[in-house]
Amino acid sequence: GLTAGTGGAAPALAVVGKGNDLSFLSLTGPAFDLSDRGVAGHPPAPPIDVFLTTDRGAYRAGETVNATALARDGRAAALENLPLTAILRRPDGVEMTRTTSNGVGAGGHVFAFALPGNAPRGTWRLDVHADPEAPALASQTLLVEDFLPERLDFDLSLSDPAPRLSAGVTLSVDARYLFGAPAADLAVEGSLRLRPVRALEAWPGYVFGPHDDLPGAAWAGIGPVRTDAAGHAEAQVRFPKIEAPGLPLRAVFTVELREGSGRPVEREIEAPVTGTSPMIGIKPLFDGTLPENAQAEFAVVALDAEGAPLDTEARWQVNRLETRYQWYSVGGGWKWEPTTTRTRVASGKVTLGNTPAAISAPTTWGEYELVISAPGRPPVLASTRFSAGWYASADAATTPDMLEVSLDAPRYAPGDTATLRFVPRAAGKALVTVVSNRLIDMVAVEAREGENTVSLPVTEEWGSGAYVAVTLVRPLAGATGHAPTRALGIAHAAVDPGERRLAVRLDAPGEAEPRGPLEVTLDVAGIAEGERAWATVAAVDVGILNLTSFAAPDPTDHYFGQRRLGMAIRDLYGRLIDGRSGEMGALRSGGDAMAQMRMQAPPPTEELLAQFSGPVEISGGKAVVRFDLPSFNGTVRLMAVVWSKTGVGNASADVLVRDPVVVTASLPRFLAPGDRSRLLLEFTHAAGPAGTMELAVNSDGLLPGAEGMASTVNIAPHETVRLSVPIVAPEVGTHWLKVALLTPDGKRLEKRLTLPVLSLDPEVAETRRISLAPGKSLALSPDLLAGFAPGTGRASVTVGPLARVDAAGLLDLLDAYPYGCTEQQASRALPLLYMADLAETLGLEAAEDIPARIEKAIAAVLANQSSAGSFGLWQPDSGDLWLDAFATDFLARARRAGFDVPDPAFRAALANLRNRVNYYPDFEDGGTDLAYALYVLASEGAAAMGDLRYYADTRAEALATPLAQAQLGAALALYGDPTRAEAMFARAAARLEEPEPEGQFWREDYGTNLRDVAAVLALAEEAGSTAVDREALLTRLAGGTGRLSTQEATWALLAAHAMLGDGAAGVTLDGAALETPVLRFTRPGALASRPVLANASGAPVSLTISTIGKPATPPAPTGNGYTIERRHFTLDGTPADPSEVAQGTRLVTVLTVTPWSDRGARLMVSDPLPAGFEIDNPSLLRAGDISALDWLEVTSEVDNAEYRQDRFLAAVTWASDKPLRLAYIVRAVSPGVFHHPAASVEDMYRRAFRANGAAGTVTVTK
Repeated sequence: GLTAGTGGAAPALAVVGKGNDLSFLSLTGPAFDLSDRGVAGHPPAPPIDVFLTTDRGAYRAGETVNATALARDGRAAALENLPLTAILRRPDGVEMTRTTSNGVGAGGHVFAFALPGNAPRGTWRLDVHADPEAPALASQTLLVEDFLPERLDFDLSLSDPAPRLSAGVTLSVDARYLFGAPAADLAVEGSLRLRPVRALEAWPGYVFGPHDDLPGAAWAGIGPVRTDAAGHAEAQVRFPKIEAPGLPLRAVFTVELREGSGRPVEREIEAPVTGTSPMIGIKPLFDGTLPENAQAEFAVVALDAEGAPLDTEARWQVNRLETRYQWYSVGGGWKWEPTTTRTRVASGKVTLGNTPAAISAPTTWGEYELVISAPGRPPVLASTRFSAGWYASADAATTPDMLEVSLDAPRYAPGDTATLRFVPRAAGKALVTVVSNRLIDMVAVEAREGENTVSLPVTEEWGSGAYVAVTLVRPLAGATGHAPTRALGIAHAAVDPGERRLAVRLDAPGEAEPRGPLEVTLDVAGIAEGERAWATVAAVDVGILNLTSFAAPDPTDHYFGQRRLGMAIRDLYGRLIDGRSGEMGALRSGGDAMAQMRMQAPPPTEELLAQFSGPVEISGGKAVVRFDLPSFNGTVRLMAVVWSKTGVGNASADVLVRDPVVVTASLPRFLAPGDRSRLLLEFTHAAGPAGTMELAVNSDGLLPGAEGMASTVNIAPHETVRLSVPIVAPEVGTHWLKVALLTPDGKRLEKRLTLPVLSLDPEVAETRRISLAPGKSLALSPDLLAGFAPGTGRASVTVGPLARVDAAGLLDLLDAYPYGCTEQQASRALPLLYMADLAETLGLEAAEDIPARIEKAIAAVLANQSSAGSFGLWQPDSGDLWLDAFATDFLARARRAGFDVPDPAFRAALANLRNRVNYYPDFEDGGTDLAYALYVLASEGAAAMGDLRYYADTRAEALATPLAQAQLGAALALYGDPTRAEAMFARAAARLEEPEPEGQFWREDYGTNLRDVAAVLALAEEAGSTAVDREALLTRLAGGTGRLSTQEATWALLAAHAMLGDGAAGVTLDGAALETPVLRFTRPGALASRPVLANASGAPVSLTISTIGKPATPPAPTGNGYTIERRHFTLDGTPADPSEVAQGTRLVTVLTVTPWSDRGARLMVSDPLPAGFEIDNPSLLRAGDISALDWLEVTSEVDNAEYRQDRFLAAVTWASDKPLRLAYIVRAVSPGVFHHPAASVEDMYRRAFRANGAAGTVTVTK
């Protein structure tokens, strides 16, 4: 109708006239804020109402997100044959993937999304659309993070819900394992944060204390205590001293319960604290900013320390504030400080007592404050700041009165009569309306003072529920009487859904045994005759659901529960003239706030139990779903969603899954060779016979002195017995342990564990180049790997032309590079695009894995793409055009090689390059990123020929590097301009002859002169240029020494691909003709036979022997360009010695990197952990947050930080000679003796500039 317009045609004003009377109503001003009158609930039902749920709230990278969506109309009837598109978006809002469903029937849709293994951590969003170009019909957030499912749960309670500051409080903990047993004899400790606040729940809208002086929080410890046999513990908590007179207090109790493994589970409880000083509260009787020249009105109340009204006299003053900014110079830089002056505009006295007192003061425009003080020791102060005249709505004035409204029943059925009761404080006219997302009914009545009732017929129009609103207007009482008043009340009337609600019951056992089937029967009643019904069922470990407080899906509540009011209510009250003061009135508006999802997760260790089945069709009111349970002990929550054309339903049930004796095993996350620790076994009797049980532990080398251990364990009924089994780490590799327990009734309970043994010391590499004369031979000795730790060394031999660039060694280097920013991911995979051609030539053992590795790299690069199409090094970002071009070049080459690159992402990347090129500023020395962008665009036929010729003709010499000149030349060659292309390649070759600056210096294009040599060679071969002496460049490339960066290695391999020839001719291995130019020796003992290479040809043959591995002896501290130091402190800043610490100790690790000069670099800082330590990840555990450590000063400008299970990593762009300081919190978790590898720092693109600190040994004691 007339109100359906949008944009410029949207309605702005409703005008009503009758005779000489005229009234109007603005449709653009603020509507009433009814958030305090019970109108909360689900959003109003739209024409397409989609219920969306996932099978859980937390996922690991590499898992599958299963989602169920139901599409129904505004009256909850199924919308069949409506395709829905589900779009999964990363934490930065960029689309990762989408899928379209035509539905399985009755408006139901089931989606499955496989998360990539490198999925960005954080909160993802799943959106469901009918039209992908329109706003989402439903959205669901989900957490993608490394986590460990909780093994136990616990409740917190306080002896006093509002404890006194002076008395303290008793904190109670009740803990239980998720497999049902009490969590006995576990350590409990935590912290208390006591903070002043400005609000009290009992006095909504009031603010307390001074607005400009909120003291900081005070901290205190909790415990340590231990749980008793019933899992109960109590801690006496004393509150810390805090100076916060006149302010309410709140306490946050953060409690950790440590499992037997030493890893924490965290919970919080918050409570108000009764202070010791009285308080004054101020409530503005307006919202936001006052109109110019308006009267500012406030309600004021005084409370004693207990929160009860206090009789007192107070003085008040309204000041106008004016702020000026004083600039001054310090150390050659400019700073500023604000200076605020106060001018009193009104003041007075007020008597405060049982009811709020009123204060009123005139305003003009500007910033103001109201300050109130009452006598006391010290005086009680309160203040609030407000504004007037700053673009304020003329509708701003007093808040509407509350009208008492109620209904005679909690729920109705169509055909019933609802009786409305409302109680005004004065007689007047009442307008009664029934509304939902539309007006359903309306009636006007004369209301008397006191109780009134109105009967309303309940019809089908009321849908699943409606609101009954009453607006009461009291007329003006004479020229000088009271102002006209209006009161508003509203009540929700629920309507029984009847046959639209399906009755669903999950028939599942209360208990089940692991390692077997779990059969669940769905019983569904209420399916209409002739209709079909479907269901989805999820079975998820409650320890996963608890991480995000995931509630079982409830479509019944979604469609038939209370919905938010879907209409706006406005009136003219705010524009009525108040005859006593000439003020304009106003209504409070807004007030809707979205609750935030609680996201918490401990670090990852265990395999998850999370299974999904569906869609399953219901037959005869029943369906049977089967889940195969792994070796799992805990609680599984079954969650079912059921739907038909007419109705929806849901059910959930918990199944306790456990063995009669629950075996829990705890290990370190990893070990280093030679580490000594323990396997902690916990045996908890749950059911069946107790007594003496046979235990066997076997391993492939982790048990000292033997491959197996046999023992007996005596377990009393419902007892937990702990047994510590010593383990010693052998050589590097993945090792296993198997635990078997034989119960008295003959049941054999088995658990298999895996434990990686890692060497985290930095790898070292060595390259030897040999010219093998005709007729000569070379024996390859095991001594080549003598300097490496057992199991870590590997060797490769490259023969012929490929030996000049050591292609095999470079592939090993890229494959072993430990870090994973966008540039490094693309560099590692770019040469692999051509491995289909080179796989046989290079003798790759896993050539069939190359496509999977490239696909993984594509996903990793796209994970760091922003919504604008640009790329960041460690997360989606913008501003680095060279990186944008390199990432897009990789994606373009991958597409041309036949790999799948999502069109939206690739189009966005090209569009970003085009936009940056179009707006590129002029330059006299630079353009390296511009040249690369033009080359990538030209490779896709998306460059402008005019741009290429302009830069070749006018800025050829201004391009800062030979690579940039060669890239512009290659772009011109692609566009058929060989003359300009050859000129650019000639300039690049000449530029390569110029000497490179000595020392360490910054390059924005991630390059070095050696990288430019390789890249120019590769591009010249690609373009067919004759202006470049390829043999000379290959000779220079072969002469490169030192640790190559990923850029150098990548472009060298591309150059090798361009120069590939038959290099193995005439060379024999142990007398047989060599079939490939590359030999690899990766397995232990591969060189034991001392293989012999011989040159049977008539000319010398080039050989390159490359070895790489972990040193047998940790390297001594060294540095070139940097030094790095690692220190440890207690949480209060006291220096600590990590060489011997008790289990459970938390330390702050501080890394200090000192550059030798102020030349910039992109640094990678790596700090490997000893296996007994684990990082408290601040994004997963509150205990890992270092911001509360006021003694600690750290560098905040970090590009990326990762808190892995085996190390701390940080990428930092640093251009200063001042020290760089990083910090994180570690926890001693596993007892034992552990190697502590050295911390290191490395310039990622000039790898000769690096440093490593000292290695050590850590002992964790129980």
